Amino acid sequence: MTEVKKKRRKRRKYKLVLPWKQNTAQTGNKTVRRKRRRLKLKKEVWYAIAGVAAVLLLILVPRAMDNSKLKKLGYKKDEIAAIREQKLTRTLLENEWYSPYLAQAIKNNSLDKDYLELYTVVSPERGLSAQDFLLYNRLLDKGYVDKQLLNLFKNLKYWEMTPLLVFDYQYDETMYINDCTSHRETNSQDHFVLDGNYYTFYENTLPVDDVSSVDMLVNKTYYLDGSYLPPQLTDLSIQYAATDRQLAQTAADALADWCNAGRGVGVTFYATSAYRSYESQETLYRNYVGVYGEAQTDLMSARPGFSEHQTGYTVDIAATHEDDIEEFKDTLAYRWTSTNSPDYGWILRYPEGKESITGYEFESWHYRYLGVDLARAVAASGMTYDEFYCLYLKPWNGEGENKPKDSILEASDWHNLIAAETAE
Repeated sequence: MTEVKKKRRKRRKYKLVLPWKQNTAQTGNKTVRRKRRRLKLKKEVWYAIAGVAAVLLLILVPRAMDNSKLKKLGYKKDEIAAIREQKLTRTLLENEWYSPYLAQAIKNNSLDKDYLELYTVVSPERGLSAQDFLLYNRLLDKGYVDKQLLNLFKNLKYWEMTPLLVFDYQYDETMYINDCTSHRETNSQDHFVLDGNYYTFYENTLPVDDVSSVDMLVNKTYYLDGSYLPPQLTDLSIQYAATDRQLAQTAADALADWCNAGRGVGVTFYATSAYRSYESQETLYRNYVGVYGEAQTDLMSARPGFSEHQTGYTVDIAATHEDDIEEFKDTLAYRWTSTNSPDYGWILRYPEGKESITGYEFESWHYRYLGVDLARAVAASGMTYDEFYCLYLKPWNGEGENKPKDSILEASDWHNLIAAETAE
């Protein structure tokens, strides 16, 4: 055998078997296919795989069905994802709750779940804020139930609802809603007149919440007893008041500052009436009744115990040296005091156009001292002090079960009104 043949035979002996030919072998002239090994799994593994598949089906099928139901309600894909993230699926489906504003709040993650259904009755343009939530809870505390409140929020503006805090409880809120909507062309936040009578004077009366506080509310519901005397009652200087007039010391100091500021711009006025005792108010009221009758007198003068003058924080003012002026509202003094009074701690207590809320005819001369911060906040709110007090300052009934959570109280604190006004 030649050397070349030996080398060829040696090469054949170590010939590379390609992968795709590894399953066959040569036996004589026949090719024998080798059997491939099959992967054998134990029964336990198959059961585990089947279990996982079943679990996935149990999760994915209901999930898909819920997504379909949410879509039918009106929610979009990104909103549905947010619904799942916020764990709202069951609540929304069980109640069939949907509104464009609710969907928007869920998507933006701005939803307050405590008021979820309330989002279904307002539009995105109307929106909801901490002030709305506070009002909702205040009306709950007044006696209204959720169904009534949803009806009110659906149909009324914020400033159309705040008077309800002062008015008697309305068993049929629909009548009130219809009255408000029928006056939409003429009413505004500054002018609120209705056909119906929703405030029964001197019915279900209550003692003043805190007689030691300058912010006490005295009106035709809240009264002072005959023994009440203002703190540090002091005589007023004839520079700022008629003779023999008195106020609580803090109000007396504020009156002097107010008068002096007016004089600095050429406006002069003084207090014609200030503190009145229970007995003085009783005599005044009785005299008015003798002339005008009780019904008309109740629009002009307070009954004894229900007069703000008894607080020692109230004045009636008049212009000085403005002759031939029949009414104070036509004076330069009125134009200046009504505009600038909050900067010295005073508010116009019975404004024009709010007679249905205050229970009094417009009194351009009647001012109440509250302190600068509170007076500015009341002015910025556009509300009467009756509404403002009942919304922000009134103690909650009972154990405070209707009181909202702290985050709502903090966000709706009346001090924010001053901050907003300053920012503007």
